[in-house]
Amino acid sequence: MNNNISKAKKIVIIDLLYLGDLIFATPFIRNLRKKYPKAQIDMIVNSNFFDIIEGNPYLSQVYAYDKKWSLKENWKFARNLSQNDYDLGLNLHGNWRTALLLKVINPNYTIGYGGKGRGIWLNQELLATKGIHMVDVYLKFLEEMGFKELDNQGIELEVNQEASKNMLDFLQKHGIKGEDRLVGLNTGGSWPTKQWTKEGFAQLGDRLEEELQAKVIFFGGPGDVERVNEIAAMMKTKPIIATGETTLKELAALAARCDLFISGDTGPVHVAAAVGTPTIALFGPSDEQKYRPYGKKHKVIENGIDCRPCGEHHCPLEHHKCLEEISADDVLRAVMSE
Repeated sequence: MNNNISKAKKIVIIDLLYLGDLIFATPFIRNLRKKYPKAQIDMIVNSNFFDIIEGNPYLSQVYAYDKKWSLKENWKFARNLSQNDYDLGLNLHGNWRTALLLKVINPNYTIGYGGKGRGIWLNQELLATKGIHMVDVYLKFLEEMGFKELDNQGIELEVNQEASKNMLDFLQKHGIKGEDRLVGLNTGGSWPTKQWTKEGFAQLGDRLEEELQAKVIFFGGPGDVERVNEIAAMMKTKPIIATGETTLKELAALAARCDLFISGDTGPVHVAAAVGTPTIALFGPSDEQKYRPYGKKHKVIENGIDCRPCGEHHCPLEHHKCLEEISADDVLRAVMSE
């Protein structure tokens, strides 16, 4: 193994991707800490998702990066971090922004994903392995650094105790008792094409309550409030709406109290999986081989249409059949087989 890698005492990881991607990186972080038990290991993350990773027990320091910063603010941030004198820089993201940031931070030795000319600023350029889950892609990164005997214990996320208490209070205020079966529904998606139909969610919510006597809780951020209110208005039963009411830490804590979590392919379903809650994920344009909830307790629903996975933010064929043709019956059958 290269001495620049084996003898590193100060390490910085950079990954400015989305919520689910940070969850997928947790086995990488854990295994990295096992290989460097005494090192300073810092991480730079998207400020929108800082709260979910700041308590990671394997990291020394987490830095929040705001993608809206000006060029001057970017420069100041990177120059300040350069004073940490990192021995090793690891770029999990691999776009131009992270390549430039890592160049200014200036670790002594850098490894990461390149492509499209970005590898000129890396000492060791990697190509992401295709056809495997992103968790395994990140573990391959460590293997290419020269590390063997990596654990396969899966993703993880520690639930914040204050957030857990807040969510217990929230549930009690909504009349939830300890014996109630809680099912979380998350309706949002970072792309319009990742969103299942409002009618589907409304029908599913009603049937979960009427046929399975489950208590339905809608999740989501402020941007999902209007959509969830429209869904709730279509329902005959009355769900609990936590949409727009929780921090990221509280989202994780509330998901941990659910018996099941149903969602499209978006960050909260991976948070639920990371805190140990069984999930059912509805996949449309994205590739479940790479992005499905990681682990054995999770199910994927996809309808087998030939044009998926297309990876497009808007349906190129203008029909969105990959999700629109998934019915509430399809999802309920998956629930019943739990």
